[in-house]
Amino acid sequence: MTRARYVVRRALAPLKAWRAEAAAGLVSHNLPGAVRQSPVTVGLGRSAALNPHAMSSLRTLRGIAASAHAVSSDSESRGTTQGGAESAGVEEVHSFQAETRRLLDIVTNSLYTDKEVFVRELVSNASDALEKCRHAHLAKGADPGALEVTITTDDALRRFTITDSGMGMSRADLVSNLGTIARSGSKAFVDELSAGGEGATASTNIIGKFGVGFYSAFMVSERVDVFSSTGDGVGWKWSSSGDGTYTLASCGVELRAPVGGNADAKTNGEEDEVGGKAPWRGTRVVLHVKEADRAIAAAGWAVENTLKKYSAFVGFPVNLNGRRTNDIDALWTKRANEVSDEDATTFYRFVGGALDAPAFRLHFSADAPLTIRALLFAPSENPEKGFAARGVEGDQSGLSLYSRRVLIQANARGLLPGFMRWVRGVVDCEDVPLNISRESLQDSDLVRRLGEIITRRMIKFLGERAKKEPERYAEWYAKMGVFIKEGVCGDQSYAYKESLVPLLRFDSSRKQEEVEEGSEPKSEADGDGGKPAKPAQVSLDEYVARMPAGQKDIYYLVSSGGRKQAESSPYLELTRAKGYEVLFLYAHVDEFVMQHVRRHKGKDLVSVEVAELEDDADAKKEGDADGKSEGEGEALGEEAMEKLCQWFAEKALPGRVTGVKSSSRLRSSPALLVGHEPEAMRRYRLMLTMMQDDATATKLDDLQSAAGLELNPRHAIMRAIDAARASSDPEAQRAAQLVAEQVFDNARVAAGALSDPREMVGRINQILELALPKPSTPPIP
Repeated sequence: MTRARYVVRRALAPLKAWRAEAAAGLVSHNLPGAVRQSPVTVGLGRSAALNPHAMSSLRTLRGIAASAHAVSSDSESRGTTQGGAESAGVEEVHSFQAETRRLLDIVTNSLYTDKEVFVRELVSNASDALEKCRHAHLAKGADPGALEVTITTDDALRRFTITDSGMGMSRADLVSNLGTIARSGSKAFVDELSAGGEGATASTNIIGKFGVGFYSAFMVSERVDVFSSTGDGVGWKWSSSGDGTYTLASCGVELRAPVGGNADAKTNGEEDEVGGKAPWRGTRVVLHVKEADRAIAAAGWAVENTLKKYSAFVGFPVNLNGRRTNDIDALWTKRANEVSDEDATTFYRFVGGALDAPAFRLHFSADAPLTIRALLFAPSENPEKGFAARGVEGDQSGLSLYSRRVLIQANARGLLPGFMRWVRGVVDCEDVPLNISRESLQDSDLVRRLGEIITRRMIKFLGERAKKEPERYAEWYAKMGVFIKEGVCGDQSYAYKESLVPLLRFDSSRKQEEVEEGSEPKSEADGDGGKPAKPAQVSLDEYVARMPAGQKDIYYLVSSGGRKQAESSPYLELTRAKGYEVLFLYAHVDEFVMQHVRRHKGKDLVSVEVAELEDDADAKKEGDADGKSEGEGEALGEEAMEKLCQWFAEKALPGRVTGVKSSSRLRSSPALLVGHEPEAMRRYRLMLTMMQDDATATKLDDLQSAAGLELNPRHAIMRAIDAARASSDPEAQRAAQLVAEQVFDNARVAAGALSDPREMVGRINQILELALPKPSTPPIP
């Protein structure tokens, strides 16, 4: 009785297991050969030794067997089964479920944007198989042997073959992983490791998660054949044309694992028509490429370009037609001290498509709030200028977004703000929300957070470099500072302005030697060896730190003509006498930057052209100690000066100035313009003149003439004009008029407010004529 019950239970086990798998759709409805040969199904009931309990079990077993035979017979009658799996080379034909068939059609025809991504998906699957193999062998303390991916292409036969030496798949694995779309074996592996609390490294290196990547092969293939073996000497072939069915059959197994480029190993599927062979351990996928897709799937050069684009940093060797394609390491996965400058430069040129060497590199990782591994570079040359200029478009960035070493987006969109588009490098985020095709991102809020983390970290890094390597940073800023200024003035300035302002650098009225030694201002030739002193690149923080006690504001001067023009400006005369430093702005955008910054560390940013500076006793005393400036002498009296200003406004320049008054801040210049439009507005006005009508032209002319004039009562020219205008000599009065007009235009030139200097030429000729002695009339012979 005991023996009979044992036999029955033993016979029931495979039948119940098969019945459960058949109900789940994991196996075909063919009754396995082992069950067909079960002694119970062929007449164990003839044993008279069975007790009632055993007989009851037998009846249940016979019922299961009868159902199985009925299902099997029904399937055979419909022609869906052509033989058992136990017979080598005989195929089982399986049908995808209706929903699965529809999903396969979507994956094949609608899911992916570019057909070339099938290479990425197949390489990712192969990499996952290798990682599983590595983990399984290391867990047992065994050597997994050579772990690599081998790809061959045959343009003549229109074949693409990819082979890995990973775990391989059994019959059940093939049915489960390939016969069920959207079931990810890799994700199941990661979940298993996570549940067990082990294999953190292995789970991190696993790429797959959706279970649809394999089916991208049907985009370019007429038929896909898969040969696989788990290393137990049993091989299986899975084959499908993507038409809703697939076949399974046993196949031979190679005697040894193919190593990339091994001529003895049949890796190109040449035996496919008669069954083919599986690797001794691992999986081989053979794509019979469509004629229309031959150029992208069967041509070696096209596959190589795709590999370098998407799979350049896969963690295992990838060999194409006997040559390795991923010979550059994924440096962002290493520690910063493990990466040499030479390797970093090579990597930068590869991912950034650049010719220069990076000025700075930032190597960082974070585990919260997102898992990030990044290697970012600051180019030494403006990537949007020069021979190798390569700008980005729209909301693109200069970063390549990876997930577990596989490229998701080159020039990732929406990741960085526009002013950071110069950043080059790689960001690898395991938490990045991908759509099922792994070609775009889903959660815009999470992507925004990722971008904010990267942007703020890069800005902080530049601030650190500016403090530790000020000269190197100043050299970099001279070429790349336009992007920092754009960030201050741009649409997202509200988010980053406070952190960007300390990165700004400006030329200064102080020389570099003055900054280093804290000395008094020097002349241009007081530098080392008689060479001109270098300009000092100044941050606003440094400017505020060395402001004199009495200075209330930060002063700047716009000078589109460069440093020499700025240093000769009459607006610097009083600030120089007071010892106030002035920032020189040479770029047209600089004034917009100042208008956006407005205030820094409690100090207003003010142009010296409009600054209300008063001449104090200390400045006058300093001027007296230095001696009188050119043209300086006894000042005109208050009453005389008042009459002279009135004459300028009403007689010499009627309607051309808003007012004329005596100046207390001039030293060597006879006059200066006040209340005029700033440089930025002048540029804007010039732009408007290109599309102006009559009404606009009138308004622009009124804007241009809206300026006042300040006169230097100590200057010799003012004293001479005052004397000439009061003279009874018509020639002297005419000279006074001409010189007064020229003084006004000179002030406009100094302020950059004279758009066309040619109008002065005739007047200058008249002044020269008056200044030179008239030639005597030669005697008549």
